[in-house]
Amino acid sequence: MPPARTGIAHYASMLVPELSRACDLTVISTPDELIADRRSPVAKRIYQLGNNPHHEWIYDEAIREPGVIVLHDVVLHHLIVEMTLARGDVEGYVAALERNHGAAAGAWARGRAAGLHTEMGNFLFPASIEVANRSLAVIVHNRWAADRLLSFGVQTPVYVVPHPYEERPLPPAEPHPKRVIGLFGFLTTAKRAEVVLEAFRRADDPNLELLIVGERAPNIDPRILTTGYVDDLDPWYARVDRLVNLRYPTAGETSGTLIRAFAAGKPVAVSDYAQFAEYPDDCVIKIPFGAGEVDALVDFFRRELDEASIARAQRQWLETNARMADTVSGYRRAVERRAGSPAGPGRRRAGPTFPLFARLAVVARRENILTVKNTGDVTLRTRAYGEPAYRILAKLFDGERELDDRWLELPGDLQPGAEMQIEVPTKEGATLRLYHALQGVPMLQPEPWYAAAL
Repeated sequence: MPPARTGIAHYASMLVPELSRACDLTVISTPDELIADRRSPVAKRIYQLGNNPHHEWIYDEAIREPGVIVLHDVVLHHLIVEMTLARGDVEGYVAALERNHGAAAGAWARGRAAGLHTEMGNFLFPASIEVANRSLAVIVHNRWAADRLLSFGVQTPVYVVPHPYEERPLPPAEPHPKRVIGLFGFLTTAKRAEVVLEAFRRADDPNLELLIVGERAPNIDPRILTTGYVDDLDPWYARVDRLVNLRYPTAGETSGTLIRAFAAGKPVAVSDYAQFAEYPDDCVIKIPFGAGEVDALVDFFRRELDEASIARAQRQWLETNARMADTVSGYRRAVERRAGSPAGPGRRRAGPTFPLFARLAVVARRENILTVKNTGDVTLRTRAYGEPAYRILAKLFDGERELDDRWLELPGDLQPGAEMQIEVPTKEGATLRLYHALQGVPMLQPEPWYAAAL
């Protein structure tokens, strides 16, 4: 709870008064309060879990005494690192990753402990699967987060509950001659500050001003100037004209700063993928991820927008999708484990999985054209959905001597049961082997999922 410096503390300060009207509620916001509460009979617990060290004691208690967990971030990997590897506990880190994702994650963890690390690993292995499967129910705030959990084999019922908005009239803002662009919240690499800064540089417009409100993560370039932590964001929302809310990779969170931007009626640019793609086009300006990202952002900075129309669409979305009454109702459904969850229970058996890749099979071959079928029950994502781009690595061998290798891109997502054709390299007498691959992620001794003599 406030004054803790987290967005989840602000969320809880909105939720608690309303939830208290619907049930007999006790708030435990410190470890000491938890110790005192343990002397009483255990009631139905609701744990608010985020991906930072503030939530370590809550995570531990959710494992010890299962209840309903609210995953504000599907990714808890950073929290697990802080609890283990950051304290020199390599084996604890490896064991935690293996419990969540099996042997592949354990190998990744040992590589990281040896100094082989990329930030992407935190998102490839979200490390929230163990606590989700041990819980009575899981609450998330968007459909993408629910699908992500189910794809990793979560069996616990998952409830998609609206992230509420708060009706807060903004203080009057002083008139200013420039168009002020705001980037709000705890600034991490996933918020793509370098893209925002490059777009601002390219816009090269003296009538634009960029305002970065919030603290910087330790790995953010210290030359990026921010306001530092602020207790009250309302005056800053009043001051800006537009906001930027990009994400890559994504932790599956529903952005509280984005919901507050809607409530303030401000145009906001979001990344056009993952959970942000769920927002209607009339509520947000969607920035395509990839080569055109900076140019699209420059256009957002410069272009005249129908701000009144955007504000009306945002208000309508809030009234339909973010009412506090619906949030409270969703909490009650999850706590009582009643029907009505849009996500439903997990559809796959829990177990050590590495669900970055679907199960593929070659079902037909004609010269250098293979027909590939997704024989699993998870969609193979081939584009940028918060992960590196999926590729098939095709290699030709003469015995064990490698003759050729190529990276093959599928033309689109491959749904369960669907088929696609791919063109592969050929050489008479050679052996073709196909491997799963992720662009930009190194592989050590990968195993082929298909091999055939040509």
